[in-house]
Amino acid sequence: MYISHFQVRNYKSFREPAALEFTQGFNIVSGQNNAGKTALLEALGLNFTVNPHRSIKTVPARGAVPDQSSVAEVSFTVSPKEVHEYLLALPRGNTYHLAKPDQGSEFARKSGYTDDSARSVMKLVEAFFSQDLLTFSLRATATANGLGWGVLNTPSYGMYAPQGGPGNWMFAPFQIGGEGQLTSNGGSAANVTDLGMYLVGAFQRHIYRFAAERLKVGRSAHGAGVTLAQDASNLPEVLGQLQHNPSRFRDLNDQLAAILPQVKRVSVRGISQAEVEIVAWTHDPETQREDLVVPLAQSGTGIGQVLAILYVVLTSDRPSTIIIDEPQSFLHPGAARKLIDFLKLYLQHQFIIATHSATIISAANPKTITLARFTDDESTLQQLNARAEKGIQATLGELGIRLSDLFGADNILWVEGRTEEKCFPLILEKLMRQSLMGTEILGIRQTGDLEGRDAKKVFEIYRSLASGASLLPPAVAFVLDEECRNEGAKQELFKLSGKLAIFLPRRMYENYLLNPAAIAEVANSIGGFRPTPLTPEEVRKVIETKLGNPEYFCAADKMKTAADRMRNVDAGRILEELFNELSETRVAYQKVPHGVALTECLIKHAPEDLHEIVELLNKSLKKGEAVSSASRDRAPIAAGAPRPASAAPSRLGAGE
Repeated sequence: MYISHFQVRNYKSFREPAALEFTQGFNIVSGQNNAGKTALLEALGLNFTVNPHRSIKTVPARGAVPDQSSVAEVSFTVSPKEVHEYLLALPRGNTYHLAKPDQGSEFARKSGYTDDSARSVMKLVEAFFSQDLLTFSLRATATANGLGWGVLNTPSYGMYAPQGGPGNWMFAPFQIGGEGQLTSNGGSAANVTDLGMYLVGAFQRHIYRFAAERLKVGRSAHGAGVTLAQDASNLPEVLGQLQHNPSRFRDLNDQLAAILPQVKRVSVRGISQAEVEIVAWTHDPETQREDLVVPLAQSGTGIGQVLAILYVVLTSDRPSTIIIDEPQSFLHPGAARKLIDFLKLYLQHQFIIATHSATIISAANPKTITLARFTDDESTLQQLNARAEKGIQATLGELGIRLSDLFGADNILWVEGRTEEKCFPLILEKLMRQSLMGTEILGIRQTGDLEGRDAKKVFEIYRSLASGASLLPPAVAFVLDEECRNEGAKQELFKLSGKLAIFLPRRMYENYLLNPAAIAEVANSIGGFRPTPLTPEEVRKVIETKLGNPEYFCAADKMKTAADRMRNVDAGRILEELFNELSETRVAYQKVPHGVALTECLIKHAPEDLHEIVELLNKSLKKGEAVSSASRDRAPIAAGAPRPASAAPSRLGAGE
């Protein structure tokens, strides 16, 4: 059994969100805090109480009373074998009914149903139980009187149009014999209980919801029960019974220790004639020191949840729906991933997990992804294309980026590489006095993919986002090096990026770091750079020599003036050679750590050298606001156009 369709209405933050489709295996619900994830999971647990939605739309005036009923429409998909087993568990002698199909219908013709005779009704019953899967659609309505159930349509399992009409539906009876055989004496009945209503209790009993809080399951009454309660309140009782199955109990303890290595074993002991409690062995059980065990109530928060989840998965003879709210809130990331890896071995169950953890989402490889948002005083739900999300993750992988690098950000500023990824936030924070406020600055790892047709590997990320909702946030801009790109190449990248490509005013970020005093200061801070301190004048002479050499430029016309040379020289190569030469090969230039050190030095002593970067960040970030549709239609920021060099002299020396 699993929940295949679900829609909640008038419950907490939900007024009337979109209907959802779920499958067996993993289903992820994600969204920001207070987006409605927990409320959705409560409703999915089908054990909720009335709690009407309250907003201007439902309470238009002070004192107005909203509709005092909360509703969930749910479809359960189940195998005929499970339906047969559920009915067998009900009291013997019950008579059940199937809606009679119109005799001229395709289903009646294929099944052989023609009349009310026993033979004809048995053909209908056999056709029903021969389906691959059955789906029952029901409605749960919570009012002040409790939770009531009804069918959405007659019959609840759909499949065909029934005979009769509202108030006069016609049904054919059947029974289940003492050995489970299906029988019928034929006949007809009107307006009897729909078959789905007999199954509601069984469906509910196979739904488990684990909240993001400490479960009070350390103690329970002693008993012989083996079915875990929906709230896991009888966990000590069922584990006590499981101890009598040594092999399965050992499996449970082995899995628990694999997920939570600090717990070697759990066991159940009596604390009175009426009560038992779970205790954790954090030491080797072979020591036989039961006096050192720790009651579960005094152990870590996540142990109870993991135990209950393991019990359901390992002991359930039929598929169940297991709902887990924010597992990262009660489990270490490593333990949460191990739990997901374990659950992957039991995909006959349905797992619905609310999480904002990219690690859990990636590990689960979900079949459905639901995004919850809170806007205009109500929660909305949107299901994402899980296959497209996997494609995005694959693309990110090609770029050397993990989903966790950017998951949860409001938007992304893509930059050329790791150096800019580390340095731009420093400039933003220390020079611009701004926080990122939800914007993630992320470096593209394989910038070679930006050349030629392979640029699509990078920019398909943004196009995927633009096509609909996604777990990934939208792009603010792509800040790229000019390098030796001509106008045609830059315009092509601008087009592929969805008009978000912005080019640095200089050839690369390192062109802003060619400051002799800053380079000398950083070099002298490196132990063993050379026996005598490096001076800014030595650095200046090396830079000036290389600025006059055409081999450091894309073309001769890039060397016309001193400003041109500083703007267009291959500064990355100069820094590498400069460190190598002046340290007499003792120290190699490391692009990221040394780039960060030079940036920090400029921020402290020569912030004017970074003026152009400040302007660029101001234009592209806009204090972290989400990209508007108008911004996508803007022209690139002077892409490829001549730009003035920073005119202000540096206190450390410009090196021009």
